[in-house]
Amino acid sequence: MFEFITGIQKTGFKVFVAILCAMAFFTMPIILIIGKIKGDDNADNEAIRSAIETVYVYDETGLSVNYDLFGDKEKYKDVTFVTDSEISYSDAVDKLKNENDHYNLVVKSEYDSEDGFDITIVHSSKSGISDKELEYFEEDYQEFYRQEVLKNLNVSKEEYEYLSEEVSITVMKANEDGSFSEGGSRISYDDYFILIAGLMIVFMFINMSVGNVATSIATEKSSRVIEYLLTGTRPLSLLSGKIAARLLESVIMAFAAYSSYFLSQFVCIFLIAGEKASESVSDNVVVISSMWESITFSKLVIVVLYFVAGIALYTIIGALTGASVSKLEELQEALKFYSFIMVICLYADMFLIIMMLNASGLEAFKNFCTIFPLTGAFLTPALILTGKVGMTTGIIALVVLIITAVVAFVLAGAVYESMLLFQGKRIKAKDIIALMKKQVIA
Repeated sequence: MFEFITGIQKTGFKVFVAILCAMAFFTMPIILIIGKIKGDDNADNEAIRSAIETVYVYDETGLSVNYDLFGDKEKYKDVTFVTDSEISYSDAVDKLKNENDHYNLVVKSEYDSEDGFDITIVHSSKSGISDKELEYFEEDYQEFYRQEVLKNLNVSKEEYEYLSEEVSITVMKANEDGSFSEGGSRISYDDYFILIAGLMIVFMFINMSVGNVATSIATEKSSRVIEYLLTGTRPLSLLSGKIAARLLESVIMAFAAYSSYFLSQFVCIFLIAGEKASESVSDNVVVISSMWESITFSKLVIVVLYFVAGIALYTIIGALTGASVSKLEELQEALKFYSFIMVICLYADMFLIIMMLNASGLEAFKNFCTIFPLTGAFLTPALILTGKVGMTTGIIALVVLIITAVVAFVLAGAVYESMLLFQGKRIKAKDIIALMKKQVIA
């Protein structure tokens, strides 16, 4: 309780929680507001005449395109479309380079049987047309050309959109426990975003918890405060208290952040209700929200237990690192090995996610990263939530993680108790092995 109360009363802890909650609460509403403003700008832009004067069109698709219809739009009434230019496309582009402060464009349309329609819009580096106007012209021209293609195909817009929809196939694997998981290792961009975000969030909590407990133990040993704390208190109890305090702090931060995120969803509902935000922004909300549709209570329980056990394992490793030094000045040197191991495991998880995005057949490597405690602590919760690993694999990974944490705690307890009042050189890996064999450390 002393460690916990002291920790949550620190200004740094309060500021960090406040920043974390603010980011979780305001990020998505701000994105929606920006999307709404952009939508309003697009609506206002419809009434503004374009600064473009002449568009030289080179259409090599063979389609019959009526550019007068594009010029009938209020915004482009003053724009002249030249379709029978006497100079070639390359000469027209070269001419743009030699003109200063002009308001002309050159547009070339091509069709490839493999890549489809390709439209190139060229403007001069000294053009007086703003980037925003070019962006609006690109969007309007793309929509106009799409309509012209529909006319040439003699199909309606609804029929064209129906026929051009992508076909999505998901292969599901039935597990022995009755649950389902995706059979292939390849993931979508939505899953990629969720896995990377989950990886970074867990890494943040683990790194902060490890740093706090290692610094706390090393500081007490260096300042000799531990001699007073030992009165009537078992050393193992002191170590357990420090680890438990860090875990409780991490749980509070995670609960506060996720609570803020869910509250922000209600704000998002009000923002998009009756208003049309940017389509891409709305899609982002759907992507994040759709993940929760596949979550069951059993999944949530395993993920929460694994999340806490993963932080506990790395916190114990941090406690072991802090216990292995006798001076605070030695802590940074001792943390180098821990940091190296953590970074290697983090990169292994990131490599797996990237490979899952681009390739399949990674079941063996994925199962290894899921079950191996040091890599699984970062990634396994997100893999379980997204259904990339089954419940059976998740339970096995949780059991392995708990056993590893218990072994690490026994080792950390032995080192902490033996090195409590030791003021010599930093303990080495071989000394830890000798200590476990009940030998005397020279």
